[in-house]
Amino acid sequence: MTTKDDGSQGDGARPQDDELSLYARAYRGMLTADELFLRFEAQAAHARLIEAASERFDGEQGLSGRQLAEGARMAARRMAILLAETPTTLKTVLALKIHVFETLIQMEDEVARSNAEIMLEAAMRADGERLGIVLIPLDAPFGATQ
Repeated sequence: MTTKDDGSQGDGARPQDDELSLYARAYRGMLTADELFLRFEAQAAHARLIEAASERFDGEQGLSGRQLAEGARMAARRMAILLAETPTTLKTVLALKIHVFETLIQMEDEVARSNAEIMLEAAMRADGERLGIVLIPLDAPFGATQ
């Protein structure tokens, strides 16, 4: 560590103060599934609004409206990935993940921009298995597994 001497001389594997600060912020900043979902929804909506009127957004941030819209999409993806990351045995949380997944796959070119949709789908399937729920694509024929 950079400010404390714990007796280990020159151990480069030990975390530095700035890294410990990052870990503390990450821990303190943990959000619930509901909070992650609401942030995803807001940021995805902001991306659509900014993109629709991209000529209105510029100057103060030093970015074009198109760049700001992409930033909003990136922020939404982060919330989706954080939501996907934590396993759940709650049907309500699985429903939030499904909604986010369905939103992502409907966003234009989203699959080409990011793997967030793939990660979310894998998380949904794992959570579904934990809950004893079989998830199938809507375009698949209905059968005895539903």
